[in-house]
Amino acid sequence: MRDDDEILDAYERELAAEPPVRRSNRGFWLVAGTITFAGVFLVVEIFANRQLKDTIGHAQTSLRKAQAAAERIEARTGSFVGAGVDGLEQEDPSLLYVDADVASRGLDEVSVSADATGWAAAVQARPDACFYLRLTSGAQEPSYGAGTECTGTAALEASDARW
Repeated sequence: MRDDDEILDAYERELAAEPPVRRSNRGFWLVAGTITFAGVFLVVEIFANRQLKDTIGHAQTSLRKAQAAAERIEARTGSFVGAGVDGLEQEDPSLLYVDADVASRGLDEVSVSADATGWAAAVQARPDACFYLRLTSGAQEPSYGAGTECTGTAALEASDARW
């Protein structure tokens, strides 16, 4: 068995023989660089799509305003028949309303379809991107949808529980 002096001598010879090999930190910088790049890319994408989020929100707000006006008319008259273009223009003149077969061309232009049993509206958020809202007499909740055709007639097909 070796004594303490022999062990220390062997250890000192081992360390003195050659300097320790420096380990490369290339892996660290590769991972750190990738994470930094991904973070910057994510922030850029968030700001690049901010306008799209605002546009979608504006389109949905226009539909909700038209919905509120149609529901007020239906509550007064007992039918959605009066919630056509003329009735909505009198109830809420802040939006532009067009007939069911005329396509919406912008955020504050609502294409409306109204009859005794239901009401539907479409708003164009951007070209080939429209949001729909449909009310049915007796139903508690509206139906929602999205598509490329921005007419009140197309909005009659809305059947989803949310956008």
